[in-house]
Amino acid sequence: MKILIVEDDNNKRRHLVELVREAVPSAAVEERGSYQSGLSAALASDYDLLILDMSMPTFDSMSGTSGHHRRFAGRDIIRELDRRRRVTRAIVVTQFETFGEGINRRTLAELHEELAGSYAAIYDSIVYYHAAQSDWREALGRRVAEVGRKLHEGGGTP
Repeated sequence: MKILIVEDDNNKRRHLVELVREAVPSAAVEERGSYQSGLSAALASDYDLLILDMSMPTFDSMSGTSGHHRRFAGRDIIRELDRRRRVTRAIVVTQFETFGEGINRRTLAELHEELAGSYAAIYDSIVYYHAAQSDWREALGRRVAEVGRKLHEGGGTP
């Protein structure tokens, strides 16, 4: 199983990588830290699963990440994959309960409904991340294992 994790926070990314390696020890895991580097990697290679942060910077730079902060970066990656007819599964892992401002504001539940309705072929689920709690680990571990099981049974992308 080939997995791409796109997350700009180093500590959260480390937690995600550890969890994925526990859930699927044989997985090949790659990491990116911004919208642009994540999208480029997702388009350049065939991944079985993407684990995406929702809010992240647009670009990587020599000193870390930079550029305009994209509040819906994870959704934008999913949208681009759908637009280019790339078939993979994506799980969003976020530590925010609301996104955007004004008329563009979305709750976690609203974002889930939007992604499930518009990108059903790609979007798998959304997991609320909280470093001090363990329920996110259980939820994400189940989803990663389920995607891996479907791949194993079907021999391809679920």
